[in-house]
Amino acid sequence: MIGINVQRQALIFLFAVSLIPFVGCSAPPANPGGVGTTVINSNSLITGEIRAIRQQSAGYPWEVDVLVLSSQNVDNLPNPTTDKVGQVITARTDQDLSAFHTGQKVSANVKYLGDVPKPGIILYIYDIKTI
Repeated sequence: MIGINVQRQALIFLFAVSLIPFVGCSAPPANPGGVGTTVINSNSLITGEIRAIRQQSAGYPWEVDVLVLSSQNVDNLPNPTTDKVGQVITARTDQDLSAFHTGQKVSANVKYLGDVPKPGIILYIYDIKTI
């Protein structure tokens, strides 16, 4: 009887130890874009000029190059574009950009998205409006 109890305890211990690598594993939070999870809660409000628009075959359906003309903080969140004023950024979006064109001035929100380490951190642009 004692031998069976020791064997059962040993099996329970081995089973519990085998689960340690899986502790804390869970599915990432849902993301409407379907490609990444939020890396850091960030946001910025930019004005910019569209330099290029590309449809994508994988991931987010659109990629856009925008010359950042101004960048404002949103609430107290880190601003991913604060040091990008005067530079062209490449961002992805699931907003339909078929009605937009190069040279158009826009306002939009930009934040970080990504899966670490792959596919990596990207800039996500949304709520794009002409100005």
